[in-house]
Amino acid sequence: MVVKYVTIERHIPAPLKRKPPAVWSKPGGPAVTGDFVERGDVNEAGLRVCTAQVAKIVEWDKQ
Repeated sequence: MVVKYVTIERHIPAPLKRKPPAVWSKPGGPAVTGDFVERGDVNEAGLRVCTAQVAKIVEWDKQ
């Protein structure tokens, strides 16, 4: 009996490793309503979390 070992390298597809868009910020910008400001803050926080997750995935995929 002959046993053959094959190493399969799996990589994450490039489209999934794209960085999210930059945080939009306009100094002294359109803080017209509290709702708009809150949504902007939540969007910024979400982008920061997403950016960190993508960076860790890319780092993991390099190995």
